[in-house]
Amino acid sequence: MTMIAYTMVKSVATEARGIVDETIRFHAVFVDPTRQVKKGLFVPLENGAETLKLAIEHGAIGAFWRLGDPLPRYIPNQFPLFFVPSPLEAAAALFARYVEQSGAAGEAEFFFTLPDGASVDEDVRRRLADLQKRWLNVRPAKGCEDVCESQ
Repeated sequence: MTMIAYTMVKSVATEARGIVDETIRFHAVFVDPTRQVKKGLFVPLENGAETLKLAIEHGAIGAFWRLGDPLPRYIPNQFPLFFVPSPLEAAAALFARYVEQSGAAGEAEFFFTLPDGASVDEDVRRRLADLQKRWLNVRPAKGCEDVCESQ
């Protein structure tokens, strides 16, 4: 079972803070703070200070953070933050590295879908759609083996 290692996330970041624990494994990377995940890495697109708290409540155990953005006071000292120029581009780089190393055998999930009514600019929306499409092209269709063979 291949998850996303702390060291892989750190390798796409300029710097990091919080607990340094190379045994941490992220099971999901997500942009929608309302999505329930297990051991997730949150990618704030806009209003990071507002959306991070919600993401933590929904399973984030770490997050990318835009360099220079002020940190909210509620972030626990041990919470891993990975500082990057662009959280979305860092997620794209992490996605590419993960697919290169794990391919279809990887067990982690990437969720590049936005919540209904999310207000992001069109370039971000297109970039997310492209990443989601690439992710779906990499993933094998789970559950089809048994169903497809019996037909």
